[in-house]
Order: sequence, then C-alpha cells, then structure tokens
Amino acid sequence: MKLPGKTRTMIPKGVATFLPEGTSRRRQIEREILSIFSQWGYQEVITPIFEYLDVFSLGVGEELLNRAYKFVDRATGRMMVLRPDVTPQIARIAATLLNDQPLPIRLCYSANVFRHEEEHAGREREIHQIGGELIGPSDAEADAETISLAIEILQKLGLKSFKIALGQMAFTRGVLQPFESSPVLFKKILGAVAKKDVSHLEALLKEEKVGQKTRRQVLSLLDLFGGEEVFDAAKPLADHPVCKAGLRRLREVYEILTLAGHQESLLIDLGEVRGFDYYTGTIFEIFSEGVGSELGGGGRYDHLLEKFGAPASSTGFALHLERIQWALEQRPGLDDRYASADFLVLHTAGAASEARSLSHQLREGGYRVIRRNGFHGGIDAYLADARKQKIAKILLLTGRVGKAVRSIDVRTGRQADQNLSEFLEGLKSS
Repeated sequence: MKLPGKTRTMIPKGVATFLPEGTSRRRQIEREILSIFSQWGYQEVITPIFEYLDVFSLGVGEELLNRAYKFVDRATGRMMVLRPDVTPQIARIAATLLNDQPLPIRLCYSANVFRHEEEHAGREREIHQIGGELIGPSDAEADAETISLAIEILQKLGLKSFKIALGQMAFTRGVLQPFESSPVLFKKILGAVAKKDVSHLEALLKEEKVGQKTRRQVLSLLDLFGGEEVFDAAKPLADHPVCKAGLRRLREVYEILTLAGHQESLLIDLGEVRGFDYYTGTIFEIFSEGVGSELGGGGRYDHLLEKFGAPASSTGFALHLERIQWALEQRPGLDDRYASADFLVLHTAGAASEARSLSHQLREGGYRVIRRNGFHGGIDAYLADARKQKIAKILLLTGRVGKAVRSIDVRTGRQADQNLSEFLEGLKSS
C-alpha cells in the first residue's frame, strides 16, 4: 500500500529514521547486548538526555565539549548540554548517588549521544551507544574483563570477523611528554599522530628542530602496529618510567586475553591517541571487515571520578548500535526472529470468535500475532503480504465443523489442517 505525500522525509543531516523491520532488529540486538551485560553482573542505569554544562564539562575534554549541542535553560538562564557522552554521567552517578555502595560497581546503559559533525564528514550526529563501566579495580584483570565482555557480546550476536586494537595511553603519553610544555605544538603533534600522517608529523618535528632521538621515538609510534611482536619493537622507546609501566600493563592485559582464547582477535596499536585527555591506561577499539568506522571502543580512565569528588579507578567501553546492526545485516540469511509477527490469523466473519480466542492463547504463549478479519477466499495475496512482512505462518479459520485451523507455511506454501486443540498442543510440545 502506498500512502500519499512526499517520498522523502526532510530530517537534519546526521540523524536517522528506523522503519518497522529495522527497529525490530535494533531492539532485538539491544536486548541481547543488555542481557549479556546482566549476565556479567552489570546493572542498567538511565541517564538524563541533557545536563548543566558546567557540571557535565568536569568530565569531558575540550574537543568533545566543542562538538556538543548547547542551549540556555529558560527557567534559570544556565547553559545546558545534550549529552555528547555517557561515561561522565556514569562517573557522576557513581561518585554522588552510589558513593555508599561497595566497590567494584558495574553499570551499563543504552542511550543516544549527540555530537556536532560537519556535513561533509558523513558521520552521525545522533549515536546510539550501549556500554558498560567497571568502577573500582585498577588492575589488568579489570581491563581484560571489559575487553573480554566486548568480545563475547560481538561473538554471541554472530559477528565473526572483527579485531580489537589495543593501545596504551600511558606509554604514548610518555613518548610525547617532551612536548606537553608547549600546548599548541603538542596539539598539532597529537593530531598528526591520530591521523597517522607521517609527512605532516615529520614536517612539524623538523620545523620545531626536535632532537634526533625524540624525533625518532615520536615517528616510531606510527609503526608500532601489529601482533605480539610490537612489544619487543616498543622496548627501545620505553626509556621513560611511564612508558615502561604502560608497556608492562598492556602486555599483562594481552596475556590474560590470550589465555582466555582471544589472541586471534587482538592487534596492538601503540600509536592510538583517541581520547588522550580522557584515558589514562589501556585503551581499545573494535573494527569489523566491511565497516568503515569502529564498532566501539573504550579504555581506562582513572582520574574521572575524582573530578566529581570520589577518586576511584575505572574502565569501560561503548558499542555503536547502528554500526553493529549494519554489520549484522550484511550476513547472508537473516534470522527469522526479526519477523514482524510469528502468525497471521485470517478468518471469515463466522469464525471471528474462534479467531479472537486463538489469537489470545497464542499471545499468552509468547507469540506475536496479527489478526485480520474478512477472508473471502484466495490465499495468494495474503501469502505475498506475509512474505513481505516476514511472517512465518498463516493460520486460516473458516468456521468449519470441528473448529479446524489450516496452518500455511509462508516460506514453502505447505498446508496442514488440524483441529484447534491439536494445533495448540503441538505448539506446546515443539
């Protein structure tokens, strides 16, 4: 059926509308992810969509805050912000509302975040994140737990071809420490490292007359990418105590994950500087074949809660729901659980009572049911509609003697007649 009106819905760049099938898939994925978080002991919280800017800014870096959507509260005149990140909200909750709870605290969430992106960037401005935060432990086991949890989620969803790129912010900070006294230069170097822009980085270092040893160390960051061999390649750079400690910690995390059977999914990237002013230790990003951007990421942020008055070590991650959904939808043979309904109950006017009763019993049994009145013969059109809606079976009631129901498999067209009691008993035993 076609409805009158414009063929395009005019919405802002960077946001999306999800139609019934996509929404069904999205909600199913969301439920599965949150269920796995729950199995690992993470409790779900719901955070405000907007907060006071002066409070929220305690927990985010300048770069992210500049991309946040801000507005004035009409009642108070205070500046408000649409949340660009959930982790600072979790930190505030843990530090203020849960400060009487014993550590560790495990929390998870499913929420939209809002970030301004230039139109030409082709990135979303409204992003649905599902994530978890582990608050309290400062050891390598905690880092490995969050990474293992992310891996298990992706595997249980059915994603096979993905990689986890591990980085270490303390190591990278140690290499770049000579430039921190010059904020402008430091920001430029950080940007070049983030973009893996060798020529620009070389030009910056040459222009600033950086010494040969430091220059070589900084440029080497861009080459420290690969498998376990990266640890040995990084040792010559680890002459700063911070670098040494960071490299030891990352190796410990890597070994825990390897013992857990995750080695095939792991890469090392010591040139990763995402969230430099935010993360303090082990970080990671998740990539999947065919997806142009990361599926998620996270890491350790040991100084965030202290900004809200309750010092505590923390680590966590967030998954990008839209990208995960897109990656899953590229697989051949999508799962029938994403159908709009399990049964389409068709009936003649004389069988309305039986159809209502059957529909009720099926729904009570947990099935999704659509009931349509006024069947007058000719099943082909209904089969075509059911296929489009990915409904598994049609149940036809015509008021015949014995309260018979005809079950029609939408995919194969196979039909079978039973009385209602036999049909319902068969469902219970299947």
